[in-house]
Formats: sequence, structure tokens, C-alpha cells
Amino acid sequence: MIRANSSLSASNRENHPSRNLLIRFILGSTTLIVSISAYFSYQAARNMMLKDLRQSAFLEVQRGGAEIQQWLYVRQVEVETLANTSTVRSLNWSVAEPYLKAEVKRINEFFLFQLASPDGSYSNTKVGRANKNIRDRDYFKKAIAGKSNISDPFISRSTGISLIAISTPIWSNSASSSSPIGTFHGNVRVDHIAEVVNSLHYGANSYAFALNSQGQAIVHPNSALMSTLEKPAPSLLKIGDRNLNAIALRMVNKQQGIELMEIDGTKKYVAYLPLQAANWSVALVIPRQNIESRLQFLDLIALIVGGLTLTMITVLWQVQAFEQTQLKKSKAAADTANHAKSEFLANMSHELRTPLNGILGCAQILLRSPALPNQEQYHVNIIEQCGSHLLTLINDILDLSKIEAKKLELHPYDVHFPSFLQGIVEICQIRAKQKGILFIYQPAINLPTGVHVDVKRLRQVLLNLLGNAIKFTDEGQVTFNIEVIDQPPSGQTVKHRLRCTVEDTGIGITGVELSQIFLPFEQVGDKKRQAEGTGLGLAITRQLVQMMGSDIHVKSQIDQGSSFWFELEIPEATDWVESAGTASEKQIIGFEGSPYTILMVDDRWENRTVITNLLQPLGFNVVEASNGKEGLEIAIGLKPDLIITDLLMPEMDGFELIQHLRHTPEIKDVLIIVSSASVFETDKHRSLEAGGNSFLSKPIKVDELLHQLQQYLNLVWIYKQSQPDGEKAKEVTTANSQSAQLTPPSPQILQELVTLASKGNFNGILKWADQLEETDTNFAPFANEIRQLARQFDEDLILNFLTQYAMEKV
Repeated sequence: MIRANSSLSASNRENHPSRNLLIRFILGSTTLIVSISAYFSYQAARNMMLKDLRQSAFLEVQRGGAEIQQWLYVRQVEVETLANTSTVRSLNWSVAEPYLKAEVKRINEFFLFQLASPDGSYSNTKVGRANKNIRDRDYFKKAIAGKSNISDPFISRSTGISLIAISTPIWSNSASSSSPIGTFHGNVRVDHIAEVVNSLHYGANSYAFALNSQGQAIVHPNSALMSTLEKPAPSLLKIGDRNLNAIALRMVNKQQGIELMEIDGTKKYVAYLPLQAANWSVALVIPRQNIESRLQFLDLIALIVGGLTLTMITVLWQVQAFEQTQLKKSKAAADTANHAKSEFLANMSHELRTPLNGILGCAQILLRSPALPNQEQYHVNIIEQCGSHLLTLINDILDLSKIEAKKLELHPYDVHFPSFLQGIVEICQIRAKQKGILFIYQPAINLPTGVHVDVKRLRQVLLNLLGNAIKFTDEGQVTFNIEVIDQPPSGQTVKHRLRCTVEDTGIGITGVELSQIFLPFEQVGDKKRQAEGTGLGLAITRQLVQMMGSDIHVKSQIDQGSSFWFELEIPEATDWVESAGTASEKQIIGFEGSPYTILMVDDRWENRTVITNLLQPLGFNVVEASNGKEGLEIAIGLKPDLIITDLLMPEMDGFELIQHLRHTPEIKDVLIIVSSASVFETDKHRSLEAGGNSFLSKPIKVDELLHQLQQYLNLVWIYKQSQPDGEKAKEVTTANSQSAQLTPPSPQILQELVTLASKGNFNGILKWADQLEETDTNFAPFANEIRQLARQFDEDLILNFLTQYAMEKV
């Protein structure tokens, strides 16, 4: 037994070195494989990061090139536009000179404008008729051959200044002419190009330069390489520096890229890019450490982690690579979603507001008609209110998107503060009375009379808070309290710090729900009440208050009620009387003086109809056009006093129309009001920059339209004489007595309505209301009442109303 054990031990000792050798081999092989893998993975990661850093540096050159190209393109368009004017086509310098000098001052980008004959003789706005000739200039040769072009910089023969010529042929109006009758040149200084090139940098000691088609420096920090009056600039293709020769050759051959090479005695990165608008190239020289210093942290981490374990490096790198991939995917998905969201909002805004423009416009036209009976006025007023409510819902969604994109701006103006608050209170008192609860308004006795505030946004905030309080309060009261908590001493800029508080005795909010109530599309509380809104009210309200420099605070207890409050610092206004005076309640029926001609350009017939039917009864001569091209032709022939144009149209849009109008001499000063359903401030700014005088958003409001017409045409309105107070009171009394007399339908129909209300079928109730109104006009007041209750989506209110009449019938 002992011998057997000894034999086994000897066998184990013999096998142990072999087993250890195998383990060491496996570990060594694994370590080697992992090390090699880690090394190549590290190199791949380093190269990838270096590639990204080089691309980031190249983007700086692309930015500068894009800015130069955009500037040159705009200048070229301006030159081509002027060349097509009848003044320049005349080739009569005595006629063209004052016009071109005025254009130099207006555009303020050109050094001079020059008019040249086919033989090379020329005149310009600096020296008049010149004795020199430019037929040997390359830019003149190309232009007289029929090609627009942008020249390399040159020393002007008439002024001795380094300029760039933007040249274009001048064509005759005659169809038989196949050759230019002359050339037109707009000369600009090199200064703007130099300013953009010199602004390019990527860290310390980096610099940029630009070369022309011959490899000569247009802009370079080394003054020895620049042209002077005494000698032209040397071509970098021919100087002794081999590396500069190589870069210049690539730039002249219109190549692009970023390379590491020896420049100025050290290794540097050179990023170069050709320009499309001109035969030039731009380069940016970047010290090597500006790019590669960002890799040092990666190198250090690699060494530390490599000292600990190569295997861990591989694992970490794989995790990092995975996270980077997921991050890129998430970023791409987010960018795609944001782009889709912006496109959707832009399209839906236009598509929804266009029909609303027709609905609200026609409703406003009908409401202004003196021949419309009171009953029909009541129905048209409902159409106008419902359309306005729909517009408000659309604006809620668009406002939230604009706030999130930081595109919503506040537009404060002077207002009479007590009457502004009273208007809000009256709206809320009606709603509270319908629910049978008490509404208490407690204003401070020292409220400022006039304030400077964005009335639209403050009204939106207060109505949202008060509306929510009323909606979630079934018994008790809602209190609106506003107090002055701080008033500055006299002698300083007068600003009042106000605290607005909304308290209710409603259902209250739980602690969990309090953290969610300000989130978009979040609705808390009773599910039946949630059907009344979109879940955007409080989200928009809070962000609007934050834009005003404050925040909303809230405290609440279940079954006891809630309290919302915020504080605002509002400047006192002194001109509120003048501001309030512009909103006159008198009805305009015409204007003094001779008629004015207005051209309405819009591809939607309903939009044109609204303007035509609004303005023709007032004495305006309204002419319609269905697109920009047709509008331009009519404008040239008719020469209207004012043009109202849409932006999105087929054949020629509003932007193009405005540009053509401003560059057509006989109508270049016509007044232009841009009317669009677009909600983006960029479209408004673009239209005004293109030459529009004013912007009018759709749906068009009559008062705003008439105010702009009065402003730009200097109109003196003629108002309809108001009727005596006694007649007004008589009409009001009659209307109230009629509205109080509700004739209900048969018990069977009442029972059917009760059944629909108990099921929450509000669409069915609305259909019955329409049917009752069509069957017998005596049912119209009753139908209107149940229609209004159905639109509030409140089962209890409508059931109480119907049950009352059902019991009376029994």
C-alpha cells in the first residue's frame, strides 16, 4: 500500500511540470494574443480619434470657405440683377452714373460699379469715364464672351487699389442679338475676404491664408508673400520651399484635405479647401500639438491600464466602442426626430392655419354686416368663437415647441392694468357661475394703473391657472389675489413687484402628482376632467413665467384645495392711454379721400376672398393674383398702392416676388405687407429683410389689418355713428329675454339626449342639436345651450340640465 502511494506520488511529480508548462503556455499565449489585440485596438482607437480631430479642424476651414462663398454669391447676384436693369442696358453712362452711385451707397459692399463697352473702354463710379482700357483683363474677356465670373485680385488701373472684379455680360433686349452689348462689373475690396480668412484659427499659433488661381497669396500673414503696388506677389508654385510648393499645387488643382507636413521648420497640419464661387483656395495651418495634444490623455490611460492588465483594456475598449456606437445612433435618431418635428410643425401650421384663416375671416366679415339678423349673428359668433378656440389649441402645441426650441419671444407693450385684469376676471366669473361655485377677485388697492408687459402671454398664464382651478373645483370657491409686494422709491426706474395667487377649494393634488403637473402632456386628477385639455397648459404656463424671470410655486392638500402663485417684476407704463386708444370699438365704414388699389397675392382662394370682402366694402379697389409670377405681372402693369402677399406659393413664392418688386425700378418703392401662416420667426425676418414693410400673421385679424393699412397709407377712417343708449339697452333686453326662453323638445328626444350624455357620447348630442335647429327654429336656443355644454365635455352639467327639462315635461 505504501509502495503504491509512493508510485502515485512520483507519477504526480513527473506530470506536474508538464501541467505547469501547459498552463504557462496557455497563459502566455493568451497574454500575447490579448496584448496584440489590445495594441491594435488601441492603435485603431487612436487613429479614429485623430481622424475625428482632423475632421474637426477641417470643419473650421469649411466654415470660412462657406462664409466667403456665400458673400461672393450674394454680390454676384446683385451684379447680375443690376446688369439686367434698363438703366445699365442703355450703356449711357450719363444716365447710369447717378443710379449706380446710389446703388453703391445702398448696398455698401462694393467699392465701385463699372460699365464697359465691347472694345474695352469703360466708365466707373470712382473716376467716371476712364482713358484706360481693360480688354486685356481676364474677367472682361470672360464677360464679353457671355460668362459671369469672379476675378483674381488685381491692382485697379484707375484707382491703384487691390480689388476683385465680379463681372457679367450685358445682353440686349433684342431676340436677334447673340452677343453681349457690353459688360458690367462690381468691384469689391479684398478686405472682407481677408477678414474672414484671418478669423480662421484652431488653437494657438494657427493661421490661415488664401491663394488665387496662379498660386499667389490673396491673404497671408507673411507680408513678403503679398502683392504691393511695386511688385506682384510671388507664386508659391515657384518659391524654394518644397512643402509650400506641394500645398500650393494641390490648392491650385482644386484639391481638398488635411495633411501633416513640415511648414516653417516644424511639423504642422495643413487643411486646404477650394472655393466654388471663385478660382481660389483657402488653407489653415495648425501646429501639431493643437490637434494631437488631445490624444495625450488617451495615451496615458492606455499605459496605466496596460500596466494593470491588457485583458481589462480590451474589455473596456469594447464597452467604450459599444457605448460610442449607441451614442451616435441615439444622436442620429434624436437629430432625425427633431428635424421631422420641425418639418411637421412648419407644414401643419400652414395647413391648419390656412383653412382657419378662411373660417375666421368669413365669420368676421359676416359679423360686420348690418343686414345679418340677430339670430344668425349669434350662430356666426359661435363659429368665430369655436374657430378661435381651435386656433388656441393649435397655438398651445406650437408655443410649446417654440419654447423648447428657444424661438418664442416676449413682446411687451403699454396697457391699462386694472382693465386688463378685469377682462380676465369676467371670463372666469362666467365659467365659475356655470359650475355653481363662487369666484372671488381681490386686487390690491395700490395696483399700478399702467404697466409695460406682454399682455398676450400674461393673459395666457392667468387664464390657464384660473381655468384649472375652476375645472377641478366642484364646490366652494376660487380666489384670485394680486398684491404689490415691493414698490421702489421715487426717483428710480419705476418697477412694481407683483404676486399673483390662485387658490381653490377643489379636489387637491397628491404629492406624487405635484412632481408631474408641469410636464408636457401630463394630466392628473379625475380622468373625466382630463378630456377637457391637452395636458400642455401648465407646462406652457410655467415656461412662460420662467421667460418672464420668475417661477410658479404650488402647494396642495387632497380634498382641501390647491394654491398656485408666482411673482413678477413689471415696469410701470406712462403711455398706456395712447396704446389703449388704438383699439377703438367704433365700426369703420370707409376712409376719406380717393380710393386706393390693393393687390392681394395668394394661391388659396379663401384667403384672397377674405381680404377682398373685408376691404372692398370700405372703398378699396382689390385686385387678386393666384401666385407670385401673376402678381408681378399685374403689379408692373397696375402699379398698386399696396401689395399683400403670401409666402408659400407655386411658380414664384413670396420671397422671390418681393425681391423682383424691389429690383424693378418703376415699382421698387411699392408698400408690401407679408401675410403668412408660418409660425417661425425666421420666415418673418426673412420676408422683412427681402424688402417687406410689415408682417401680418394668419389667420388675419381685421383690427390688425386695418391698423397697418392706416399706418402705411395714412388713412383717416370714417366710423359708423353709434346708436342712442336707449336703443342699445332695448336690444340687449330683447336679446336676453329671447335667450332666457328655451323651448325643449319632446320627452322622447329628451330621454335620448339623457342616454347619450350618460354614455359620454357628446358627438351624438351635437348631431341632435343640429337636427333640432333644422327641424324648428323655436328649438334653436335650447339646441345652442346643449351644444355649448357638450363642448365642455362635462357629463354632470349636461345631465343636470337635461334632467331639469325632462322633469318639467313630465
